[in-house]
Amino acid sequence: MYNEFYGFSERPFELLPDPKFLFLTTSHRKIIASVMDGTRNRRGFISITGEVGTGKTTLIRFLLGKFEYEEKVKTVFIFHPTITFQELLKNILLELDLKVVRDSKGALLRQLNDYLNHMSARDETLVIIIDEAQDLFTGVMGELGMLPKSASLQIVFVGQLEFEDKLNSRGLKQLKQRIEIRHQIRLFSKEESKDYINHRLRLVRSSSSETFTPKAISMICSHARGIPRLINLICDNAFLTGYGLSQKEIDVDIIREVIKDMEGPFSQKTFLSPIFTAVKEFRLFPPRLNFLLSRASLIVLFLLCIGGLVFLIDRYFQPRPAKTWDIKSLKNPYVDTQPSPMLPLPQDNGWDKHYEVVTVEKGQTLSLLAQRYYHIANTTLVALILDFNPEITNANLIRVDQRIKIPKMTEELLILLSTDRTYSIQVGTFKDPDFIRFYKNEPMLKGREIRIFPRNVSSQDTWYRVVVGPFDNKEECLTVIDQLKEKGLLPVFGGILKMG
Repeated sequence: MYNEFYGFSERPFELLPDPKFLFLTTSHRKIIASVMDGTRNRRGFISITGEVGTGKTTLIRFLLGKFEYEEKVKTVFIFHPTITFQELLKNILLELDLKVVRDSKGALLRQLNDYLNHMSARDETLVIIIDEAQDLFTGVMGELGMLPKSASLQIVFVGQLEFEDKLNSRGLKQLKQRIEIRHQIRLFSKEESKDYINHRLRLVRSSSSETFTPKAISMICSHARGIPRLINLICDNAFLTGYGLSQKEIDVDIIREVIKDMEGPFSQKTFLSPIFTAVKEFRLFPPRLNFLLSRASLIVLFLLCIGGLVFLIDRYFQPRPAKTWDIKSLKNPYVDTQPSPMLPLPQDNGWDKHYEVVTVEKGQTLSLLAQRYYHIANTTLVALILDFNPEITNANLIRVDQRIKIPKMTEELLILLSTDRTYSIQVGTFKDPDFIRFYKNEPMLKGREIRIFPRNVSSQDTWYRVVVGPFDNKEECLTVIDQLKEKGLLPVFGGILKMG
């Protein structure tokens, strides 16, 4: 889209994990060396953890590529582990191209053990990499810890920091003891963040000095706080904005606007921030003057805090716009200057006529409500419920007696109208942008533009909506929806359930 304008060979800050773009810090090199050494010397299980967006999946892809050059190593990649132990065993065997004759847990375990014994005789190693390991059920983790010890089996757990916390649960002592190597991916320093931006731009035949002002780079690094995914998101949206403005150099004004759009209607900074800043700066006065003004300053600060408390109470009891992006706010940053075929306008679908209002009972969550009304639960269904309830600012938190709209799931619900009067399809919403690959590799979607829209569903969680288009009319959309449904590629209708 903007590649030709900026002279890029491809999009430099694509959210889809790509090992080609992996930026190797000292921390990354240490982890890679440790995993390779641990596998060759069979040093037990391995744990790699990191905060959301630190590039864990990209690192996995890189490791999988390195393992391809290891003659006596076979790999299995489990990328969404919210499954039973029996299903996990079956997936492992299928990934190894083994025919599953019986799918009982005992039969699957015997088949895997037989395979490992054959590998041991040939001095080979099976490396099972489990991504999003924090989502493993506690019972499944316990059974993994009780797998028969085999010199040919190596398991690499990759997940968020909660995985290590989970290991402290009751019944997981055996698994915890088998994990001999532990690493945490640390966040980039400010200098590493700058080098990361330049690294990705060099790979598309450009550089940061050609595309960003120094102040813009500094603002990106400060706001992203060393998180690669956030750097990618800011930079990608900055180029979209610059392209819409026909501006070759990305300056601080563009970055400020992009960050403002990402944060939504309320900044993360509280109204008390200027007060605390003022208190800190108060030390700049001479000591004697500080002493004379100290009592007055404390009184003023006390009155301001009381006023702030009243403001918060008043704000709490008033209707509030959602902090998360609802479907109506999914837009390209340059839409005002150049209409985009990917701007969804769902209000034309008459959504407000197709929902049921329910009252939240004690213990219910959005996932449980999805399970109750649709008989399945995944992030796509929860995201659609959020679309109908923009007042819900945290996908993990709803109140007892709160009234919530539960939409009726139909094919038309997935169709979005764009600004140029063409149509697109929202095929699914996922916790990991890597799921876009299922659609990029789909022959029926060849020639279509497939986009990812990040969506903040809580202060800690970002989900990714995948949208396909453009289509000329609704009928064309419905035909494609039917085909995707038959192939199991629509989570709304039970497709790829274990990926949502």
